[in-house]
Amino acid sequence: MLALEPILKTRLQALIALTGWAVRTGSELSDRRIVPAADVRCSGAHVTDSATTAVTLDPAWTVTLVVPRSDQAAGQLDTALTAVIGSLHNWCPGQQGSRLWRRMALQTVREPEFVTEGQAALELVFTSSTVYHGQVLTR
Repeated sequence: MLALEPILKTRLQALIALTGWAVRTGSELSDRRIVPAADVRCSGAHVTDSATTAVTLDPAWTVTLVVPRSDQAAGQLDTALTAVIGSLHNWCPGQQGSRLWRRMALQTVREPEFVTEGQAALELVFTSSTVYHGQVLTR
């Protein structure tokens, strides 16, 4: 499921709108105090089909955009939000590792539950899906 994490990071690092931003993932060691930043992490997954020997997982990929509070913060967040949606919504990761991934779809945009004092932030949540195989029942 986490095979998409470095792919998403690389995709976001290529965005002109995020030039100069710290683009990091939830699993890597990095200084999380550095802003502006785009933080990419898998925040969970829904199981949408588990009735057969395979299971379909729909992981939620959260991209948190963080900037220092200022008169320009809203504009910075809006520019970054536009670029991230343009890069990830309806993009199909395709074959990554041993899994075939379906297209990414934006599910929600919200303010994070926790924002460090002096910072402004938005969370964008995208989903994709892939199949994992389980055991075949034998009698």
